[in-house]
This record gives sequence, structure tokens and C-alpha cells, in this order.
Amino acid sequence: MDSNNTELEMEALGDAVRSKLPMSKRLGFWPNTFILWGFVLVISSLLVGGLVGTQLPFKDAMIVIFMAGAFNSIIAILIGVIGARTGYTSAMIYRYSYGNKGVLLPNMIISITTVVWFAVILNITRDAFVNMMAIEVGSPVFWVVTLMMAIIFLIPAYKTMKWIAYVDYLAAPAIILILVATVWGALDVGGGFFEIIKNAPAASASILVVFTATAGGWLHGNTVISDFTRFYKNDKQATWGLFLTYGVLMVFQYIGATIGALATGEWNIFLIMDRFGLLEITFFAIFLGSWSTCMAAIYFAANMMSAPPVPIYKNEEKTRKLVLLICWGLAIFFAWYGPDQIFNFFLQFLAWLIGPIAITVIVDYWLFPQKRSQYEDENGMPNMNINPAAYVAWIGGFLIGYFTQSIFISLINGMVSAGVIYYLWMNHAIKRGTTPENQLRALFGQSKLEPKQ
Repeated sequence: MDSNNTELEMEALGDAVRSKLPMSKRLGFWPNTFILWGFVLVISSLLVGGLVGTQLPFKDAMIVIFMAGAFNSIIAILIGVIGARTGYTSAMIYRYSYGNKGVLLPNMIISITTVVWFAVILNITRDAFVNMMAIEVGSPVFWVVTLMMAIIFLIPAYKTMKWIAYVDYLAAPAIILILVATVWGALDVGGGFFEIIKNAPAASASILVVFTATAGGWLHGNTVISDFTRFYKNDKQATWGLFLTYGVLMVFQYIGATIGALATGEWNIFLIMDRFGLLEITFFAIFLGSWSTCMAAIYFAANMMSAPPVPIYKNEEKTRKLVLLICWGLAIFFAWYGPDQIFNFFLQFLAWLIGPIAITVIVDYWLFPQKRSQYEDENGMPNMNINPAAYVAWIGGFLIGYFTQSIFISLINGMVSAGVIYYLWMNHAIKRGTTPENQLRALFGQSKLEPKQ
């Protein structure tokens, strides 16, 4: 009887979007690392790498790619280790810096932008397929194909992390094959490596601007990487897994896509393969990469909006699945309007929007370990409803990032500004034995928030 009850409880818990993931649900190093590889070795990395290759000559493109690889590795490790240590999803972790109710801000921002990612990849993949099959754009068949692809991309995320892993076991090797095909095709079409470099176009954008778009393309995934790294058994495994993923494989993927773009002038991997005459042969492999990207995106979106203060529906897993379907419906809506048409701006906008969230979480966990005893309750949960320091930091970081696009690196400008604002206010409050929320309450003559009983 006890065994049956335990099984029912674990089924209701699912992937534990509102509570700490138990050790019994953690995965081994290689299974979880394969999930990360499937997450990163995907079409979005090829698209970002292709974008770099259409805007910069080879030397400048390599500088940007290695800078982005180092930046993304550092951010991913600093955030990912938190997930491995705590067992919480990103949404639950954000509560410590934004507050129990204030967490709705980062949760909604990341959930909506993640849904847009789903729509971007869905549209690009659909367009390649209908062009290949000579299906009329806007016809009933066109929209049936769109819907069928969206359903396929949804199914593993609707199930559990293990189902996502099943697709990634196929997607990761498939994308490596695409990289080989991209480099081979580029060398063939471009007349060799040195000829490609020689004939590379002049820079059409600043290195610093392209870096913001390149780093911003994966900053979104890094900021919610705890949803994956919490399945590691310890922070050492998470650190090595993330380094191999972002510091090695992602960089190689960027380089391969950049070489393909330099040889063809196209940034879309489907169009690159079409120029090589390899689209029909490689479509299924690229489709697996699109599948991996989209299912991860919609999984993240559901996790973000399934956490408190969103009301629970029956149990944790049913809440996640209900929210997942809502997010999926929203993704179909966005796909109708074609966000892929503004892909370059979308990447930069993500950097300005999400960079301040990432740095706030990092500063909160790594620089203020002593503050938790001042605002956590007896169960270890945050006691603030809304942390004004996090809100001011996010607003300041976004505005500074957006309005300094021509000054140094706007992504770094925004993140540093947000980090400094958050650190100074939190440090000021901690030294006085209080929280930013209670400081504002005292300023406006309200009673301070007492620990929950």
C-alpha cells in the first residue's frame, strides 16, 4: 500500500516544477549531458552562427564566436550550478531575488520570449519543408503542415524530461552530421578554406553589436538552464557538462555555420543546405535539431509559468501540462505573425531584456549567501513578496543596454549596470539587517513583512 502511494505521489510530482527535484529523479552525467548537447546542438545555434557569417569577415567572426563561447560558458555555469545544488527550477530560484509575487516579472518575460523562439524555429522549419515539397504558401495544406509540426514538437515536452532525452539522443548526432555536411559543402562551393576567407564580404556590422546578438542568442537558454542542470547529481557534474556543451560543442557549431554562411551568403541553415544541393538529404537531420529546440523552448515556458504564485491545478504535473498547452497555443499565435522576419533584432532584444535577469540571479546567489537567513522562512523559502532592488536593477539594465547600442557592448553595459544596482541596494539593506522591501515599507509608513509561520 505504501509502495502504491509513493508511486502515485511521484507521478503527480512529475518533473517537480514547484518543489525540489528528489535524488531519485536525478540522471547520470552522460544521460544529462546528452540532453544538454541536444539542447545546444540545434538549429538555433546554426542560425546564430550563420548570422555572424553574413555580417563579418572570417577573422572578426572568429573573435565574436570565441567571445560568445566564453561568455555563455561562464553564465551557464554560474546559473546552472545553482540548479544542481538546489534541485529547483529556474522559476523557483528566481523567487529568492525577485520575491514570491515579484517573480512573475522574469517568469513572464522568459516564458513569452521562449514561446517566440518556438514560433521562430517552427516557421523556419515549415518554410523549408513546404518549399521543398512545392506547397503553396498560405494554402490549407500549408497550415496543416504547420500544425502537424507544432504537435510533433510539443509531444516530448508534454511528457517528461526523459522523453526529451529520447529525441536528443537522435538530434545531437544528427546535428554533428549537419556540421560536417556544412563544412564539406562550404569548402566545395567556396573553392577551399582560404578562398572562402579571401572572398568573405566586408563587415556590415560592428563586432560589438554582433557579439550582443550572438551572446544574446544563448543567454536566454543559459538563464533557464537550471531546469536541465537540476537533473545532475552534483555541481561538479553540472560544471563539466556545461563546459563541454557551451565551451566546446556550441563554439564548433557556430564556426561550422559561419563557414557555410561565408561560402553562400545565407544565414538560414536550410537555405545554406539548399545552395549546396543537400537540403533533401539533410532535411530530416535538421528537422531533429528543430524538434530539439522547440520542445526545450516550450518545456521552459511551461516550467516558468507553472511555479508559484500561479495557482496549482490538481497537482504539480497537471499544472505543468495545462500551462504547457496554453503556451503552445500562444506559440501558434505568434507563428501566424512570423517573428522569424525580425530574427536579428529579436536576438539583440533578448540580450537587453534577459541579461539583467541573469546577472541579478547570479549576484543574489554567489555574492549574498549570508542574506538568506534574513529573509527566508523556517522552510528555507523567500519571505519577500516583491524585491524592489531586483525590479530597479532590471529596469536600469534594460534601459542602459537598449540606449547604449553604439557604446562598447550593449549587452555587457546592461548586465553590469543591473548587477551594480542590485548589489548596492541589497548590500545596503543587509548591513542594516533588513530587506529592500521592508525599507520601502518603512519609507511609506507601512509595517514590515514578518516571517511566515
